[in-house]
Amino acid sequence: MMGLSMAWKKRFRQPTANQRPSLSSAAKAASTKSCYDRAEARPSEENQDSTCGAATLLRITGYGGRRGQTVGPACFDGLLEWRVAVWRSGFLAIPFVLSALLLFSADCCAQENPAFRIDEDISRFAYSAGGRIAYATRHIFSVKKIRLQRDDVWIAEADGKRRRILLGEKFVRGTGPFSYTVRGLRWSPDGGKVAVEMETSEMINDAGDTREGVMTLLLDDAGREIVIPGANSTISGATNAAWMADGVTVAYLTEQGRANAQAPVAAAVKSPLDRAPSDEAPSIPPVKKAPDKLFTMNRVKPFAEGASALFQGHVFSVLVWNTKQDGGVAIERETGATGSPRLVMLDPGRETLRVLGTLAGYAGGLTISPSGKKVAYWIDNEQLEVRDVEIPNRMARVHVALGTLAWSGDESRVLVKRGPVLRSGGLVWVTLPPLVAMAAGAVPATAEVLPQSILHELEFRQFEISPDGRFLGVIEPGKRNLIVFPVT
Repeated sequence: MMGLSMAWKKRFRQPTANQRPSLSSAAKAASTKSCYDRAEARPSEENQDSTCGAATLLRITGYGGRRGQTVGPACFDGLLEWRVAVWRSGFLAIPFVLSALLLFSADCCAQENPAFRIDEDISRFAYSAGGRIAYATRHIFSVKKIRLQRDDVWIAEADGKRRRILLGEKFVRGTGPFSYTVRGLRWSPDGGKVAVEMETSEMINDAGDTREGVMTLLLDDAGREIVIPGANSTISGATNAAWMADGVTVAYLTEQGRANAQAPVAAAVKSPLDRAPSDEAPSIPPVKKAPDKLFTMNRVKPFAEGASALFQGHVFSVLVWNTKQDGGVAIERETGATGSPRLVMLDPGRETLRVLGTLAGYAGGLTISPSGKKVAYWIDNEQLEVRDVEIPNRMARVHVALGTLAWSGDESRVLVKRGPVLRSGGLVWVTLPPLVAMAAGAVPATAEVLPQSILHELEFRQFEISPDGRFLGVIEPGKRNLIVFPVT
């Protein structure tokens, strides 16, 4: 049992708060930079802490630094040197220096005042249509010397009150040691139910082997599990699940050819999701990009019937939902991901599909606007394309680096986090050019727009704009606190 425990603990080990190296000379030199310099964070942000500012301490780390380095309050270093030089020149300069110091301090540290913040180790969050926030917090505990992780789920009300609707330690599936992390949350349109997507790991034998998988848990906003006829409250193998407008139907994707294929893997071997960049040996040669995963669509009615297939014969590589209008937009691919991708509009209720266009390429970032009238996506690493849903030949392109995006409330601009989805990046507003009707086979010119950086170019891993466009939520690097700012 000791070997089993050690293997399981190795898989689920977490760094402790006191395992932080001291400040290096390179970090001290970097501390002379202004807090306006970009504060980058690694993909694995568990222990990345640093500070910038006087009153509020932000934890940040550069790509070139070591994990856990603490960078001192750099905002005032250069200004203090200048202040000393002026002091020596005469006392008459004191009022000017103090004025400059106050203005610099206010500009450096008083970015938009947060509406509120939640000081928890938050992994995911999502807004409801009414402004409530569902969020998941990491919960690590031990059972018989085996270390497990089962995240808790909370709801923050609009008045600031918070309550837990799922205690992970009490949520058990199967007979062996079981862990999960929440990797997605989605509210129902009426704000009364939540779909919780979980990445799971279950020990299957005494050798410490585990079975990896994914499932979606259905809860109401009081924390009661919603049971599916003939099953329980979870949909095995379901990803990207969404409640439809009727409040009783859940549509979801299942990876093609796997259903819920969960091949056992050795517990001592990390999955790519658990591997930090420092774990990668520099001598390992780069590998070719894996082909896009393809998914089929299904639905289930928890209060009435079990699962059934939708859009049989069609497979999709990505899907975004517009649950208010009972539909979504997807990238349809042929089996094997051959041929050009097609942008399609889906109506699961009627099980109808409408082609919006055949794309020259698709690089990522598919999103649908709050009104459901526009979609945006990157056709390559440098060009974002915007298209009208009702009149698909009305299009626009803008030059912006590949990333993830969220729409403003008036849909005139998008907020872009540059870089890979699971890495931290800076946030910039990009104003969208007007849509132009294009002839068949023609493409719009790519507009050049100056991005507008926000939040002092600090980097964040997850962000989301509320459905009414009034608030921006970001997860702070390092501590993973949730901070909500008004959108201006």
